Amino acid sequence: MVVVGGMRKAWLALSPIALQTATPDTNLLNWAVAARLGAGNGRPPRREDWNRLGRPDELVPQIDGAFELSVMDPVEIVRTTREFFEFPMCDRDPVPRWSFGRVTLLGDAAHPMYPFGSNGASQAILDVRSVAPLLAGTKDVAAALRAYEATRLPTTTRIVNDNRCGGPERVIDLVEDRAPSGFIDLERIASHAEREAIVKGYARTAGFDRTR
Repeated sequence: MVVVGGMRKAWLALSPIALQTATPDTNLLNWAVAARLGAGNGRPPRREDWNRLGRPDELVPQIDGAFELSVMDPVEIVRTTREFFEFPMCDRDPVPRWSFGRVTLLGDAAHPMYPFGSNGASQAILDVRSVAPLLAGTKDVAAALRAYEATRLPTTTRIVNDNRCGGPERVIDLVEDRAPSGFIDLERIASHAEREAIVKGYARTAGFDRTR
């Protein structure tokens, strides 16, 4: 597997699926590119759609010359892919309230966020784990939902804001900022302790810290 690039500009992940295919001298790859197409304070370039075919003429300029890979050409990979899909990565500003009487929000309805740190379904699961015992322990549904909101809303607000900076993957941007021309010794660019603090700090915020 190959992962290159930074989270703020363009990022590329490649992973092999099959090294033997029906076409000689080829293999089957899964690839994904993340590129910023719009400013955070403006409207998306076009309406969000989870089933839209991607356009090579839009994607190639985002990756052409962006990565230095001696073993493969990302532009060639994109151009020889018969079809690929465009999946918008969008979030929404945290809202001040989820619960309205006996109705509440959870999961993406409450806190849509950029998909960094494996927090799409994960935070929805934590929402349910929080609200279920509260509902089971009382007949006052509205009070249970208010308690759930008081517990979960501040935490997910922090995660939404953290994910806007790349979440745990922002260690990539940290290294890129300090060594834009590359490096020999990673430890001299960003120490293990500094990198670990970013990743473990995020894990604690997201509820993934197994020591707690």
